[in-house]
Amino acid sequence: MSSEEQRGLDEIRGIEEGLKAAYTRNTKEAVEAFDRLREFAIRLIYLNVTAEHELDAKALIVSIGDMGKITAKQSMEIASVAASRALGDIAAEAASQRRDALAIKAVSVLGSLSRELAARGMDTAAKSAAEGLGKFGAVSARMGVENQVTLSEIYLMQLVREAMEEGLSETGIIAVAFLGEVGAVSVENKLEESAIGVSILLEELGIAAVRENHEPEAKVVINAFEKLGKASSMHGMKSLLFQAAWSVETIRVLAEDKGMNAVSRIAKLTLESVKAAGALDEEQTLEKIQEIKKFHRKIMEKS
Repeated sequence: MSSEEQRGLDEIRGIEEGLKAAYTRNTKEAVEAFDRLREFAIRLIYLNVTAEHELDAKALIVSIGDMGKITAKQSMEIASVAASRALGDIAAEAASQRRDALAIKAVSVLGSLSRELAARGMDTAAKSAAEGLGKFGAVSARMGVENQVTLSEIYLMQLVREAMEEGLSETGIIAVAFLGEVGAVSVENKLEESAIGVSILLEELGIAAVRENHEPEAKVVINAFEKLGKASSMHGMKSLLFQAAWSVETIRVLAEDKGMNAVSRIAKLTLESVKAAGALDEEQTLEKIQEIKKFHRKIMEKS
């Protein structure tokens, strides 16, 4: 038997064992299976790029996602954490090696799993998924791959919305923080559209948090804007400063109207720190922001 044939058999056996462990609620064996499948997938990332290796890696990624959803349905939180970590590691590794198709597949499966975990109230596992999405976004930003950064941003935003609906405040707070971190890394790597995209999504989340009286999430959104503002000021991104200032003011006015005085007060202080110095070409900046919003809507319709 060739090494390739042996590898294929090992992968099939790992999937079968993982599925059995998930269905029988065997947490220990499920975690071990996720670790093995993660190793198999990462090994394939470093092999020569062939159609067979690509298909095998994608099959492993899909299998991890399917197993993760089974463990979620079985309320196996520790195993679900292992699934999230496996997918996050694969996505980040693929992104770092410019295996873009595998990176996109892994983060898409992780994004879907993250919402499943939040919908089932699995706070610890959902937080692990948020970490994986944030790590992928940061690696993609450092590699300069904007479409992958955008995917991470949108999946994080969707996770925050799901977490707020399910009352998972910790997951929502952590996912917002990772979204802000992706934005800051995008600024540092001169990915202006990705950074503005983060600001647009943060504005949507901030508005939703205020309207639905999620004060902790609203405060974290504003803190993320402050971080973005400092990064954009340091790197001379005036369009981002304009968008950030606009977003924070929108949230501040809404918070004041809703009687959320602490949020309004923090927003006012943050607004002072992110306002751009000097005149901006508002018409040109608004046009750019509208184009990015349209792009985000298209991505969200497909995800």
